[in-house]
Amino acid sequence: MPQLPAVAAALHVNDFTFSHLGLTDGLNSQRIFSLKQTEDGAVWLTTQSFVARYNGVSIENFNLEGNTGEYNCFVQSADNSVLQVFDAGGRIYEYNPEQNHFDVVADVAVFFKHDNQLNDVYKDGDIYWLAMSDGVYMLRNGKIVTVGSKIYASCIIRGPKGILLFGTRQGVKSLSRNHKALISYLPYDVVSGHYDADTKQLWLGTYEQGLIIADGKGVCTSMDGIPHHPVRSIVDYDSNTMLVGVDGFGVYQASRLSSAKNKASLLFNANEGEHGVLHGNGIYAVLVDAWKDIFIGSYSGGIDIARPVGNAVTVYMHQPNKPTLVNDHVNCVAQLSPSTLAMGTDGGISVLNTTTGEWRHIARNIVVLSLCPKQDSGGLLAATYGNGVCEISTNGEVRELYGTDVLEDSHIQDLLFDRNGHLWIGCQDTRLVEVVQGKFLYYPVENVESLALLPDGRIAAGTINGLFIVTPGQKAVKELPYSPSSTDQVNRYVLDLFIYDERYINIATNGGGLYVYDLRTGKCRQFTMKNGLPSNVVTSVTQDELGRLWFATDRGLSFAYPGSLDKIISVNYHYGAQREYSQGAAFNLQDGKLLFGSVEGAVVIDPHYVQEHNYTAKLRFKGISCNDDSVEFNGQVAKMLGERKLKLSYQQRTFELYIESINLRYQFDIAYQYKVGDGSWSQLSTQQYIRFVNLEPGTHPLTVRAVSKANRIVLDEQKLTIIIGRPWWNSWWMWCVYIALIALLFYGALWTYGQHTRYMRFVVNSVGSGNEKDLQASLPEQKQDKAVQLISANKELQLDGNKDDAAATAEKENTAFVDIVTKLILDNISDSGFTIDRLCKEMAMSRTMFYVKLKSYTGKSPQEFIRIVRLERAAVLLRSGHKVGNVAEEVGFDNAKYFSTAFKKYFGVSPSKYR
Repeated sequence: MPQLPAVAAALHVNDFTFSHLGLTDGLNSQRIFSLKQTEDGAVWLTTQSFVARYNGVSIENFNLEGNTGEYNCFVQSADNSVLQVFDAGGRIYEYNPEQNHFDVVADVAVFFKHDNQLNDVYKDGDIYWLAMSDGVYMLRNGKIVTVGSKIYASCIIRGPKGILLFGTRQGVKSLSRNHKALISYLPYDVVSGHYDADTKQLWLGTYEQGLIIADGKGVCTSMDGIPHHPVRSIVDYDSNTMLVGVDGFGVYQASRLSSAKNKASLLFNANEGEHGVLHGNGIYAVLVDAWKDIFIGSYSGGIDIARPVGNAVTVYMHQPNKPTLVNDHVNCVAQLSPSTLAMGTDGGISVLNTTTGEWRHIARNIVVLSLCPKQDSGGLLAATYGNGVCEISTNGEVRELYGTDVLEDSHIQDLLFDRNGHLWIGCQDTRLVEVVQGKFLYYPVENVESLALLPDGRIAAGTINGLFIVTPGQKAVKELPYSPSSTDQVNRYVLDLFIYDERYINIATNGGGLYVYDLRTGKCRQFTMKNGLPSNVVTSVTQDELGRLWFATDRGLSFAYPGSLDKIISVNYHYGAQREYSQGAAFNLQDGKLLFGSVEGAVVIDPHYVQEHNYTAKLRFKGISCNDDSVEFNGQVAKMLGERKLKLSYQQRTFELYIESINLRYQFDIAYQYKVGDGSWSQLSTQQYIRFVNLEPGTHPLTVRAVSKANRIVLDEQKLTIIIGRPWWNSWWMWCVYIALIALLFYGALWTYGQHTRYMRFVVNSVGSGNEKDLQASLPEQKQDKAVQLISANKELQLDGNKDDAAATAEKENTAFVDIVTKLILDNISDSGFTIDRLCKEMAMSRTMFYVKLKSYTGKSPQEFIRIVRLERAAVLLRSGHKVGNVAEEVGFDNAKYFSTAFKKYFGVSPSKYR
């Protein structure tokens, strides 16, 4: 007790942002019974018939074999190394991370011959303590022992010094020293409980008597403010606050410090009104995770998540039918007192008392673009769009101060008081105005977007056409050229101006990033997204009490130290910080916090809680899936992923690799990228899987990393070697088969060729050796005359000359054969249908035999030989004076164009030019 604060700070709905998990997010049922967070950061939940796991992005559902479908809850345990679930029917399941499913480890129902509902389980070593509908039991080594019978046990509570307490309808019971019997402890029908070790108090949730707190001496006190309905869940939130889930009424908060003197108060429910942020009132489970996010499971509304933003970021947004911001488009912000904030919107001005949480709305239905506190009597001056300059009194009365009756334009962008107390009015479409004792002085500066007071008393006016310096009372206006020396290009559309150190003027532009101009030296530097800005559209600039410069953009917030502006740090990793901020809507509050206006509400930043980067997220390979049904999440896959070496077959080369990094507080900021081998990194993606399509066989080194989207900081990096097997047709043994087949084919071709050669030699030798009769007899009768002529000619050639001269004989034989073939072609030269087949028939030879013999004698194929004879005859006719067209027809060419092409290719000159 002494180390706890004396006063507990109450929680408010505005301290949280909310999200919901339901059927559309992947839940199979919105009836939530219990919640649990494991060491990896994932939140597990049980529904009516399933168990589910939430990793901040997706929900994975697990079916329980033989589940009764009544309800499921997590097993309490002194050792959280294993995850176990039980159902009402008596089955106890344990999660198997290697197989990624739940296995049945015990079935209590087999020990009973009657229905006996299992309500709670506590595991201590190898002992299971069971709270059931007809008693308390101990299960050990497959044997069950009755500890207390004929009582309805609802829950098990781990009390002081590890003592187990049992909440029953007959009161709270404790174990005897020998653990064989129950001893009455407190007379309450308890359905939930929590022992607070810091305060040494036992918090008991009863069925119909509300919340009971028992001190170390056993003195019990009823907590005021808690409805007398079933209290299903009690959890610590922080050192000051306990959260209590009441079935049918929502979530309440109670002080842990002196519970007997404090009254609990409603924090969240599902009703209309300030606290109505939930989707169900039947609260069954409340979980506070490691980052103080509150998970709330209800009987019918799924899971609501309340994320605290008070430490670093607080967001005020419009909520229908609730006392909140009148309009989400906040154009300007200011502070009226230490506890009063003013926010100008498209629908008027909203005033918030931060102490009481009370909202007031003034200047309704007026678009307010700038707020300027009055210097004399308090109140505000408001620059409006279409209503000129309005005056807001301290009691909230609104009146038009300067309109079109005295101004050239009623669309006012900015207001500023100078050293002399003169009001400067920047108009959208007309000239800059100075109000001096009720008179209006105009300066030749138009389209003003922002005004700033320079250290020397001059006025800096940022416009859509550049930055101008105005000296009060002088009509001459000087343009400030803020182009950096490194470039001649400059963005002239100024959105906001901020001066620090009485020397540097920050020029926020619409697309050119930030320009920092040194008023003493005239030098200027430009900073853009390359230096860390979330966007080059910088809408406002301010400085916190730590000396850091803050830059609001249309894509979030960032800050930098003045001495290192080239290293701008994004703070978009804070939940609620990334949004589109409004032009010039930045204000330094008296407590050191910063107030920004955006198109999605107003944002309060506590710079003391915002550092360069303050979270981690470990990356892990979760599993794989592919088209091959044989691949599942099994022990082998888990082992391979654990060893960082994944081996897949060729049929499995198209697959998805599942990855995850869990940090529920900053989950929205985590993205992933990967590269294969020495390739380039992929684009950042929030998808928690990588898909590979037709990955080539071989070894592929894969590198995956989790990255902060805001700052591109690598949160974690893991490597995995992927090995894709070769296809069966590209394996080493198939290559042996291929080589054997090729060798066999080659051998077969050689054998065939040898057989054919031997046959042809036999035929040719037969013709030359006088076996004319045998050869002639093998020919058809109508072809025998031609064969006789050929054979006779060959025989005469053999008889003439020197028979010993084999070479001369062969030469004569060749010449005679070629002459006969040539004569046959010449006899039919005008017949275009005279083909090789007819020539073979005239020669009384087979096509193969004729081809071999003619090729061996002339070196030409039959087709080439016929074409040459025709072309040679054509040349004779052309020299005789025949016309080209007639010659083509006379030598057997149907197509004169083809004849001309063939003739030119053979003789090197066209027929018409041939002489």
